[in-house]
Amino acid sequence: MNRKRCFGLAELHDPRRLGIEPTLDIVLIHGLNGDYLSTWTYTGGAGRNVLTPVCWPTDLLPAALPSVRVLSFDYSADIYGNTSVNKIRCHARVLLERLNQRDGPPRRPIVFIAHSLGGVILKQALCTARIEPKFEALLSATRGIIFFSTPHFGSDDHSRWLSIAESFSPLLPWRISWRKGRYHPLVDALVRGSSEISNLCEDFRFLAPRFKITSFYELRKWPGTRKPILDKYSALMYVACEEPVPLDKDHVEMCRFWGKEDEGFQHTCNSIARMAGWKK
Repeated sequence: MNRKRCFGLAELHDPRRLGIEPTLDIVLIHGLNGDYLSTWTYTGGAGRNVLTPVCWPTDLLPAALPSVRVLSFDYSADIYGNTSVNKIRCHARVLLERLNQRDGPPRRPIVFIAHSLGGVILKQALCTARIEPKFEALLSATRGIIFFSTPHFGSDDHSRWLSIAESFSPLLPWRISWRKGRYHPLVDALVRGSSEISNLCEDFRFLAPRFKITSFYELRKWPGTRKPILDKYSALMYVACEEPVPLDKDHVEMCRFWGKEDEGFQHTCNSIARMAGWKK
């Protein structure tokens, strides 16, 4: 598989190549420091070794759900500049425009799968689709969303957003230097934009009942720290349409599956089937 960045909407699997007409589109959205392939690719760890990397959207999902087409949205994950809120809006609009150009019936059902801050981009995209008629078909086609450790905290609280921003710092090239009074740009951006992001979180809560939602939250501490990157309190919306699912993995590995027996993969397939109406 070509691992060159695509910066757009990449088709990872089309069941029509196997003579099967697609009945559902899966749209993957990676998060901070990720990309459209590596975010979803298991390369080893947790006591398991693999001879070759396992990219579950291409290596596992087609066998489990044969009529699913898989698309993956790629964008610059450097969303932590001072204009990060504007960048989130920009990425969200690019996602909507690309999806509006997908082939096949415009109302073919969609299930979104978003990791980390990629979920914020998705929430912005769906909130935009709600108010712009040109994207009405996309909104109507959306059946469900699977969030992997996406921050859903909606309160405009400076200290809370500072805590959330700080929690992401171990994933970044350099850490926050508190003694020198310096913030990582991600911290600065999230705190500066906390009011707008909080409003987005609150707006999405009113939109959420339209969908079936699964929210995975991590249980393992990030190496070298004393806690998960995002705790359960921040990774859940606590709405009636949401199914909370704990995963015994860290923030990065939680959306990487080593095989069809992986608990996370099984939960993901079950969620997709439930959202598509294939199982109760």
